[in-house]
Amino acid sequence: MDVLAEVPTEELRLQLDADERVIARARARQAARIGELERRQAAAAAGCVSTVEWVSGRLDVAPETAQRLVATARALVSLPHLTGSVSHGEVTWDRTVEVAKGATADDELDVLLSSYEHDIAGFRRLRARKRRMTRGDERRAHAERYLAFQPALDETSVRLSGVLSGAMGKELQAAVDARADEFPPFPDGTRAPVSQRRADALVSLVTDSAGTGGGEAPAVIVNVDAADATPSNGESGVALVSGPRIGPDALEAILCDAVVEVTATAGDGSPLGVGRRSRTIPPRLRRHVLARDDGCTVAGCVSTYRLEVHHRVPFSEGGRTDPDNLTTLCWYHHHVAIHGHGFTIDPQSPRGRLRLRPPEAARPPPRIAP
Repeated sequence: MDVLAEVPTEELRLQLDADERVIARARARQAARIGELERRQAAAAAGCVSTVEWVSGRLDVAPETAQRLVATARALVSLPHLTGSVSHGEVTWDRTVEVAKGATADDELDVLLSSYEHDIAGFRRLRARKRRMTRGDERRAHAERYLAFQPALDETSVRLSGVLSGAMGKELQAAVDARADEFPPFPDGTRAPVSQRRADALVSLVTDSAGTGGGEAPAVIVNVDAADATPSNGESGVALVSGPRIGPDALEAILCDAVVEVTATAGDGSPLGVGRRSRTIPPRLRRHVLARDDGCTVAGCVSTYRLEVHHRVPFSEGGRTDPDNLTTLCWYHHHVAIHGHGFTIDPQSPRGRLRLRPPEAARPPPRIAP
């Protein structure tokens, strides 16, 4: 039997508090020892570039943890009151780290006492508001901006990372959140997590700025390795030129309404055939469908954002490119609900009031950002 299950709730709470005091005392001892070892130049003797690098490797902790330990150890040398408080477990280690960032020997007690009026997050915000922002700080933040794209090894996804100045970041977040708030729930009434809606919103905004708004279809060149694609039903052997591998969902989205050029190759790499670049849906027919439907045809949707033409029976499954098999969808229902999450059109629903059916397989759980 689980021993904890027999412990009264209040006793568990007290034990949890005691554990935090133990952690604080242990971190304080580590900080003191790190300070002394740095004075003895232990990192240099071990061939390390910095004390942070040495602590990270020695203690097997993340670089950011080592950074906090070393920075706080250096600050505590001149903060005797704070050092005594954390050494006796009277102050948590996290509060010690935050107080040490801005306290001096002259005001450490005042800063510590004022910090108790806030939780850790609130104290950080208070300290940030009081910190001076010089022109140099602003220009440094601007100079350090970057955006990086890191494709996965199997090219099925791309990880974005970056840093923006505070003002640029706030502006981007406001634009992304505003667009994400415009997206409706899924047809089953659920909503994607905010992190996924932000990803959809970012792609939506970029698509607008790239000049492909207003329903204009992109030009796409697809390479198909017949030897792999045929037996796998398109799950392998399909890739965009100078781009990632794609699977059946992405291929259906591309073939739905795009300017496409397909190059098929044999197993030895020799071309089996090069398709003429052509639009999946001819412009004249496309204009007819958009005019006929006069908006997104999903029941209840009033969006007119990036209206696009969709094959009710997928083009990749032999669906014909004629008016009876074509319908108008907004960008969200087309790319996110249908081609992204696998919803399908109920064939029994009226043409101008389409109902979407959930995918046969449940949507995968969202990945939690690290």
